[in-house]
Amino acid sequence: MNDEAAAKSIFLKALEHEKHDDRISYLQAACGDDDELRRRVESLLQAYEQPDSLLDSTCDREMPSLERPGDAIGPYTLREIVGEGGMGTVYAAEQRRPIRRKVALKLIKPGMDSKSVLARFDAERHALSLMDHPNIAKVLDAGKTEKGRPYFVMELIQGLAITNYCDSKTMTINERLRLFAIVCQAVQHAHTKGVIHRDIKPGNVLVTEIDGSAVPKVIDFGVAKALGGSLTNLTLYTDFKTLIGTPLYMSPEQTKLSGVDVDTRSDVYSLGVLLYELLAGEVPFGKDRLRQAAFDEVCRIIREEEPPPLSQRVSSLGDTATQISRNRGTEPVKLAKSLRNELNWIVTKAMDKHRDRRYETPSALATDVNRYLANELLQAGPPTLRYRLFKFY
Repeated sequence: MNDEAAAKSIFLKALEHEKHDDRISYLQAACGDDDELRRRVESLLQAYEQPDSLLDSTCDREMPSLERPGDAIGPYTLREIVGEGGMGTVYAAEQRRPIRRKVALKLIKPGMDSKSVLARFDAERHALSLMDHPNIAKVLDAGKTEKGRPYFVMELIQGLAITNYCDSKTMTINERLRLFAIVCQAVQHAHTKGVIHRDIKPGNVLVTEIDGSAVPKVIDFGVAKALGGSLTNLTLYTDFKTLIGTPLYMSPEQTKLSGVDVDTRSDVYSLGVLLYELLAGEVPFGKDRLRQAAFDEVCRIIREEEPPPLSQRVSSLGDTATQISRNRGTEPVKLAKSLRNELNWIVTKAMDKHRDRRYETPSALATDVNRYLANELLQAGPPTLRYRLFKFY
């Protein structure tokens, strides 16, 4: 494996370590004393988190944030860091006036005030401000610090990734489907506002509880793309070698390393991968397999290999299938049987390699999920008399 391929392979695996300390530990183990390899990987990570940069741009390390818990920014008191990306840091904060409430405050990092980064930061704020949906995090305020660094304030979502939430509540297949259909409608709302998410994954779909009911919230439009034009005067992606999305969930067209060929059906594909995992307990091609593969091989798998049928995926998991089934309130044999035919048709259509054959919209995907729940004919079903007779007789 040459240096570039090694860097790409390590970069891809590093993306799976979302916590900063875990990622640093992984990089130290993977790169060892090879400083040049470490620099290459960090450059790729920086480019990934900043879609306006080229993959071969260089940035040795991120500048640390100057703010600490207890510091005040306008009417907000910072409490703790809850997220961090290439251009900004997200804090849990408390608003003191004119009302008291807990919020999330995203602040641009020191030294990250180039025109392109500021444009992206403003684009994310603007993308969120366009939306008014109960299942998308709301923008509440925006401003600048005394030193002129921009920030915006969002609804604070205190929840679990949708996959973890469903497992923790031992949600049945039908309960998971109902929750998933709500997520589809939230993504549909973003599309009607002219915004593609481009990074749909469990960590960006958090589930909280309101009055005892599960409420999914779609977050992190940091790599969003505007439809029919940019959200700012600058585009939100690079036309050359920019990886947009998380490899485990990205569409075949996203593996081309360009935002040019990505449209709303890319989100439909990622929703299909999310649904696959919610049902089968594992992503289509296996997390371990993709983590161990070189970068180019991961792209080839996503572009060329067909995902195994849901029931086959469950059956292939061995002892793990027992726990996955328990998390769904059932047994391995019953789970595999329930995932045949109609549910597999839905997932297969959403994840079709050819986007013209996918559901046209997230709403259409949600409609088929709801048809399944109502025992109605599916759009994804075969146009045969046998299928019709099976449904109605």
